[in-house]
Amino acid sequence: MKSNSIVPSSSICAVIVTYDPDLSALANLLSALTKQVAITVIVDNGSSKDCVAWIEAHQQENVISLLLAENLGVAEAHNHAIRWAQENEMTHVVLFDQDSLPFPNMIRQLLASEIKLLQRGEQVAAVGPQYHDPRHPRPAPFFQFSGLKSIRTYCKDGENEPHQADFLITSGMLIRLSVLNAVGLMDASLFIDYVDIEWCLRVKHMKYKCFGVCTAKMSHTLGDRVVSWQNGRRIIPVHSPLRNYYLIRNAILLYKRNYISTSWALSDAYRLLLKYGLFSLLIPPRFLNFKMMTIGLWHGIRGVSGKFPGHWQHHHWNHKPESNQ
Repeated sequence: MKSNSIVPSSSICAVIVTYDPDLSALANLLSALTKQVAITVIVDNGSSKDCVAWIEAHQQENVISLLLAENLGVAEAHNHAIRWAQENEMTHVVLFDQDSLPFPNMIRQLLASEIKLLQRGEQVAAVGPQYHDPRHPRPAPFFQFSGLKSIRTYCKDGENEPHQADFLITSGMLIRLSVLNAVGLMDASLFIDYVDIEWCLRVKHMKYKCFGVCTAKMSHTLGDRVVSWQNGRRIIPVHSPLRNYYLIRNAILLYKRNYISTSWALSDAYRLLLKYGLFSLLIPPRFLNFKMMTIGLWHGIRGVSGKFPGHWQHHHWNHKPESNQ
C-alpha cells in the first residue's frame, strides 16, 4: 500500500518560521513545499514591513500566514502553527526553519518511513531527514548518547533503514498531531536554541523514539558563518553573541530538569565548556561572546527564561531562527 493512500498530503501541514529571511531562499523553500504538501503555514516572528508585505503577497489557497507583532521566539512560533494544525484537523506537521531546502519527495520519504516504523510496533515521536550544510564536507550524522559518549551514525549510500536518534533538528521534523497532543508542544520558555533537543529528550523520557531517515534529504545551514577546526576535520558554526547567550543559558536550564539524563547533561556540558573557551578566546567578537555567555550562565543558574531581558534585545541582535546543532 502506498504511503500517500494512508495519509493524504492534505492532512500534512508544513510550517515555516521566518524572521527577516533571505526572500529568494524563502521563495525556493515555499516552492519546494507546495509541491509536497497541500497546506503551508508561514509564521512570521515580527519581521520588517518589506518582509511582511512579501509574505502577504504570496498567500494563496494553499499558503497561509500567521503574522506575529513581535519576535516571540522560534518555539512559540512553531506552537502557533501547531495549534492552527490542531484546529484544522491535520494529522501531521512538518517543521522548517527559513534556511532549509527539502529535496523533492523528502516529506513522502519521511512519511513512508514513519508508517513502516509504526507497523513494526515502534513508539515513533518524530522522523527527520538527513541534512547537509553546503559549507560542510559531508552530511550531518544522527546522534545517540551512551554513558558520557555521543555516538555519531552516518548514512551509507543507498541505506533504507532509519537510524534511531536521541534528537533531531527542528527543521524537517515530521510529527503526528496525536504525539504532540500526548507529550506537549515546544517549550516556549527557551525562546530559541535547545528547543529541538528539549522536545526530543522529553519524548524519550516518555518512552517515544525519534528516527533519522537516510532516504529523506535536505539542505540546511547552521550559524552566520563557519570556521575550520582541527586542520579542517571539523567545521564549527559561528553564531552572534546573543545566540551564544541562549545556547549557554538554555543548556543550564535543561541540566536541572528531572527528565534530562545525567549522561546527556555531562556530555553536553563538556561540549559547552569547549565552546565557552573557543568563543571567548579565539573567535571574534571575543569579549562580547564572553560577556553574553557569562550572562547566560548566570541566568541559567538563576532560572531566567524567555526572551533576553536586557538592552541587547534589539533588532541587530535578534537573529534568524535556526537550530542550534
